Amino acid sequence: MKRLKTSSLRKFLILVMVITLLCIPFSFAEEGSYNLGNVEKHITIQDNGATQIAEDVTYKISGTVNGVYRDVTISGNQSIDNISVETPGYYNTVEVINSSNNVQIKVWLYKDEAKTQKVSDEDVRIIYHYNFNKGVKIYNDIAEYQYMAWGSGWDSSVDNLTTYIQLPGSHNEVELWNNPPSDVKESTWTSDNTLKTVYNHLDSGQNTEIRMLIPKSYFNSTENADVINKDAKTIIEQDQQDYANSIQFQDNMCYVLEIIFVILLFVPVGVYYKYGREPKIDYKADYESQLPTNDSAVFVNAMIGKPIGTSDLNGFQATLLDLIDKKYYKVIVGNDNDMIIKRKDKDQSSLKQYEKDIIKYLKRYEDKKGNISLKSISEGDRGEFSQFMDAWEIDVNKEVTSARVKELFDDTGDSIMNLISLVSIIIAILGIIILFVFIDSSSQLSNVFILGVLVLIESVLILLSDSNGIMGRWTPEGKEFNDKWENFKKYLKDYSLIKEYPPESVQVWGRYLVYATALGCADEVNKNMKKYFKEYNVSEEYYSDYDTLYFSYYGGWAIMYSSFNTLNTPETDTDPGSFGDIGDIGSGGFGGGGGGVF
Repeated sequence: MKRLKTSSLRKFLILVMVITLLCIPFSFAEEGSYNLGNVEKHITIQDNGATQIAEDVTYKISGTVNGVYRDVTISGNQSIDNISVETPGYYNTVEVINSSNNVQIKVWLYKDEAKTQKVSDEDVRIIYHYNFNKGVKIYNDIAEYQYMAWGSGWDSSVDNLTTYIQLPGSHNEVELWNNPPSDVKESTWTSDNTLKTVYNHLDSGQNTEIRMLIPKSYFNSTENADVINKDAKTIIEQDQQDYANSIQFQDNMCYVLEIIFVILLFVPVGVYYKYGREPKIDYKADYESQLPTNDSAVFVNAMIGKPIGTSDLNGFQATLLDLIDKKYYKVIVGNDNDMIIKRKDKDQSSLKQYEKDIIKYLKRYEDKKGNISLKSISEGDRGEFSQFMDAWEIDVNKEVTSARVKELFDDTGDSIMNLISLVSIIIAILGIIILFVFIDSSSQLSNVFILGVLVLIESVLILLSDSNGIMGRWTPEGKEFNDKWENFKKYLKDYSLIKEYPPESVQVWGRYLVYATALGCADEVNKNMKKYFKEYNVSEEYYSDYDTLYFSYYGGWAIMYSSFNTLNTPETDTDPGSFGDIGDIGSGGFGGGGGGVF
């Protein structure tokens, strides 16, 4: 029973997995980079609508930089003035760059008073002072202060952000919202008019804000406020209620996705519990010193190991060695460098088609005398060998029949798990899309994303695995079959067992080598055979009468293995190609940039 090939599907799923993994951010240290340590902001709302702001920012600088900068976004008639900068322990030169929607405070940093030494690998504390005008909005019925405590323009995350906002009056009549509330670790009034807000870790590119409704009576003047001729209190309260409902909906959606992803992660455990546990049988032997069954070497190769029911190159090589053992080929001469065999003129009517296939294939390597150099096989056409193996496996399926495989192995669990994995991939992809498109404020977003990626990776790995049998199980007959052949393999590899329970005759070693090749342990068995012959002084004349022993003893197995594995390895393109070329607009060129330090 050969597994259905799904190469196109596998390539697609690999692409999906790679694209998904690329969504996970990676960061690399580079010269002139920075991270943010503590950030503390003191904001004083004045009774004329202006706001005095002091931002105390610690930059953890890696490499050498010229300085740092702070971008302050403005819109409409907003402006900032009275700008000053403190750099305790350092010297500075401040440059202010104005544009229509942004004011950049650029701070050149120096270690010395002469301003010749740049800053390198140091923690630098920068305190920005400025007044923000037109930040307070005054409506007909209420005043509003909507302050972005952290903006998306930062390209570094911050672990410790604390803000202090001082009002021009008591907080008793103030309505307060944190958007989103999940960003806030602590929000307390430290005095009658001062609000302290401590934030959770904030990622780069993340926004968080404080919104307040303040009585108009707190303002004696609207000189530096944005005056809007409309009633706003009810509208703002409704907006915040709608926002709270939206967050609740997003949280509920995240919880549902979280439950689904957790269930999907543990579904394989359930499938294994139901379909993958092996049956209990009475067979208890520790080893097998005789061939356990009368099955062909290619059948044993297909059943012992994974994928179950599919033969591989070891099965091909075991069949060739079996043809030598059955005297369809004669060993002419052999040494460590090469092994020469010759096809004998023997009736092939009793052979199976997969055996005849090998004889027919090897004819292309016969010289004028009918001799075949195994070493020369490695120089053959890899494409032709690949096509031959595809066709050969079809004929092997006449020997390794689906009905016979099902008698020994129940693959129901594998079939169910493959279907579940495909459905899980679709659900994980849809769930991740939902997270990116519809959810932006839930505190569970990152946890659900991680779970979704784990489901995707787990499902793809299960589906792409060339190894079936993970969720399937042996039938009672199959369990005994597998255990006996595994114990025979154990016997072949353990020289102490061979010494204690030796083969009945030297000739039996030939059959054992055939099945050792099918089981993938021929190299170890070949070494044990040589050790056994040497220890018991078996003369070369004795075992040279048996082609299989002669073939293996003088390195034929190693040469055969090397040659056919070379043919079975796809060719690779060794041309390194060009490094550079003309690129498309937006993608050509080299490197990239960011902001924060310069």
